[in-house]
Amino acid sequence: MKNKPLTATTFFNKVTSHHKIILTLSIVIMIAVSLFIPKMTKDTSYDAFLPKDDPILAFRNQTKETFGLKDPMVIAIVNEQGIFNKKTLQLVYELSERLKTISGIDPDQITSLSTENNIVGTDAGLEVDPFFEIEELTDKKALEVKAAIDNFELYEGSLVSNDHTTTLIVAEMLDSYDKKQHEVYKSLMKLLDEYKSHNEQFYLAGEGAVSGYLIRYIDEDAMKTNPFAAIVISIILIFAYRRLRGVVLPNIMVLASVGVALGAMAAFGVDFFVITNGLPVVLIAIAVADGIHILGEYYETAAKHPEFTQKELVVVTMTHMWRPITITSVTTVAGFLAIAASSYMPPMTYFGLFGALGVFAALVYAVFMIPSAMMFLKPQLSKAYKSDQKIDYFGKAMAFIGKVVIKYPKAIIAIAIIIIAFGIHGASKLEINEDRIKNFQADEPIVKADALINKKTDGTSYLDILVETPEVEDIFEPENLHKIEALQTYVETLPHVKGSISIVDFLKKMNQSLNENNTAYYRIPDDRELIAQYFLLYSASGDPTDFDNYVDYDYRLANIRLRMDTSEYNFEKPVVDAVNTYLSQNFNSSTIKATSSGKVTVDAHWINRLGFNHFVGAGLALLVVLLFAALSFKSIWAGILTIIPVSISVLFIYTVMGVLNIWLAVGTSMFAAIAIGVGVDFAVHTVDRLKFLLSEKGLPIKEGYHEFYKSAGRALLFNFLALALGFSVLMTSSVPPLSQFGFLVAVAVTVSFIGSLTLLPAIIYLVKPKFFSTSK
Repeated sequence: MKNKPLTATTFFNKVTSHHKIILTLSIVIMIAVSLFIPKMTKDTSYDAFLPKDDPILAFRNQTKETFGLKDPMVIAIVNEQGIFNKKTLQLVYELSERLKTISGIDPDQITSLSTENNIVGTDAGLEVDPFFEIEELTDKKALEVKAAIDNFELYEGSLVSNDHTTTLIVAEMLDSYDKKQHEVYKSLMKLLDEYKSHNEQFYLAGEGAVSGYLIRYIDEDAMKTNPFAAIVISIILIFAYRRLRGVVLPNIMVLASVGVALGAMAAFGVDFFVITNGLPVVLIAIAVADGIHILGEYYETAAKHPEFTQKELVVVTMTHMWRPITITSVTTVAGFLAIAASSYMPPMTYFGLFGALGVFAALVYAVFMIPSAMMFLKPQLSKAYKSDQKIDYFGKAMAFIGKVVIKYPKAIIAIAIIIIAFGIHGASKLEINEDRIKNFQADEPIVKADALINKKTDGTSYLDILVETPEVEDIFEPENLHKIEALQTYVETLPHVKGSISIVDFLKKMNQSLNENNTAYYRIPDDRELIAQYFLLYSASGDPTDFDNYVDYDYRLANIRLRMDTSEYNFEKPVVDAVNTYLSQNFNSSTIKATSSGKVTVDAHWINRLGFNHFVGAGLALLVVLLFAALSFKSIWAGILTIIPVSISVLFIYTVMGVLNIWLAVGTSMFAAIAIGVGVDFAVHTVDRLKFLLSEKGLPIKEGYHEFYKSAGRALLFNFLALALGFSVLMTSSVPPLSQFGFLVAVAVTVSFIGSLTLLPAIIYLVKPKFFSTSK
């Protein structure tokens, strides 16, 4: 006897027959994977946005290692009356010394007025001494320090503000604390809090501080947004079904989806990035959708067939719903995978991969866990579904929309065409931009600190230029030093470049000091041997490691460090381009060459890819959705119909971004692929149910529309509310990029829902594709 083909009905008969073991396994797997979550590590550095083997990043890391460069914590001490007094300089000394005792701070890499040396010429040669000794510090000595700084151009702007109201203490972290910036940041803030009673003001910023602050920031944000999203979803479920199981079962799916996604991230050692903070809320909003449709079908079936047993109800429900929830889940997975496939940046790749895993987990739990769990329950009616076929207010509202569609199909299509035209124009006006400090609200202490330091000093963003010569001590060649000097002169003319430091600056100061401090000698000597002798003299009195950040031990490599007063991509990119053009046209030769590096160069490199990744990701998502829908429904028409509403929604968002001046940045660049993957759910359910009503049941088109809107339309309404309000929860996020992302996806989902429930039926009503085999 031949085996009968496996149909949906026989499959779910098997599932419900083994419900005990399936439910047990579902709970065990969810708990087992979720146990990995506490082991997850965080990485808030901008280096994380590039693969470790990226050539630009690898070169930057090599440069940092060669010259001992770090992303520092920068403390600004502000005294509006002037910092050159005994009390303020005592504070500088005390803080510098105490910083050496803080875990994570490199005690040998602290730069301040109390650690740096002055260079003075004497009859015996060069005298390299600290600007002041704490034991000898008086108000008179403080004024002498002021005079020395005024005569040391190198430190004006970089260590002391030009108006003498601000001085910096730069503290670099130990390598072992690269991912523990938040611990160091907390320690520094605690230290600074001890000095609040002083007249001085204290600010903490710098790349290390931003990373450290961001970890605490996203932790606090997640504690707020994740529970809020769960509460919002639960409230929607209560209104939808007014039954306890209607709330509990979908929430179990949500827990499974989020638990599997984040647990797998932790298990595979994938760091938690800034943008990952939005993933739980995204999955909460998406995962609940399948449960909404399954329970809606269950309660509708129960109302129509009160004679059915619980097993019959469950099997009939799942037989009707498995295909649409599978298609919608796969298309949503496609949206996430499009982000992963199109992105060069690990955080976005992992967001896509583990987002896809979370959605897939929700589908598996919808197909296996929900029917198994429902087998433990008795048949139940919902007050939202009447056995006498009457519909509630939500069903009536959707039925009214159906009447509008039938009455004004041409007007609906005309409005859609207008939106498309505006959207295409909006896409051409998109501005690609990014600024790390925009991860915080404008009133956050780190933002205020960053703004003050950028305003008062040379800035907190670094662009390094690595200079290479062929032989040992070739840096001493006057011709090479003059090239470095000319390069510095040029870059300081570029917008937002406030200053630069290189070995040339120290050399010119030594030359001036050894020539009776005559300012005419603040220049590069023309004799290579004399230059070498200057550095030898310095080493006799000072510490040769003072130059480690600017020249290597063999004097073959040198580093020029530029400082910018902004970290905004739109300002960084022109500087990087101008520097690279200058190097290729005026600097590089057979005897010397230079390459741009540093944070600014790395930022310009990876942010430049955002626009390309965005449009590739959106295109891939649309293509996959089109192909999968066409194959699932066995109709290219069905595939085209499903992508029309989401395509319009994305174009509409481009217009919104232009009007509201929202950048296409790290967070917002993912909205299109997500919006397509999520928003297509409405179109899939619309096409699937209309095909069933018009083709399989053979209902007249108006009757079929009425049936669709009052039942499936009602379920789609609550699906929409769950998604729109779920993503809207991200708008309460304290992280502006996540807030903007949530807003854009919520608006896109809204447009997709409206388009799927109005434009799509209007097109079907007017065109009458053969796929639907509509009756007249």
